[in-house]
Amino acid sequence: RDNLAGAGLMSAYRIVYEGLERAVLTPAEILPPVPLADGDRLPSLYYDTTQAAWDTGAEFTVISTRVAEGLELTPVRRELIMGLGGDHWADIYRIHLRLPSGHVLLNVEAFCDDIDNYDILIGMDIINKLDFVITNEGGKTTFQMRYPSEGGVELK
Repeated sequence: RDNLAGAGLMSAYRIVYEGLERAVLTPAEILPPVPLADGDRLPSLYYDTTQAAWDTGAEFTVISTRVAEGLELTPVRRELIMGLGGDHWADIYRIHLRLPSGHVLLNVEAFCDDIDNYDILIGMDIINKLDFVITNEGGKTTFQMRYPSEGGVELK
């Protein structure tokens, strides 16, 4: 079982953009990694964003330095990462992440890096846990995600 608040619930999220999008952005909440048990209330300190970018080219989830500083997070370790600008050291934080479907993934490890345009890049470490579909019919991008994955997404 994944680390999940509200486990057992299945929920979906869908957004239709007015044009063909270059980036899929959704709302999300980033929370400090306070201990939670099923049914516990989430902490009052959190980072609410509409700038959560879904990035299938990112192996791991990345938070911005402003999120780490705003939540007063403490790094759990540092690792050397490869980025577009070359290799560099990055702090890794543990966070809770509320997906746009309402589910909260607990104890997600997120790298911290300068991602000026976004608050969080949701990488394949998260995307691999859910059903993820992007379509572009009629000149409009539609993004849909479903957690937990049920598979069986059929295209016409």
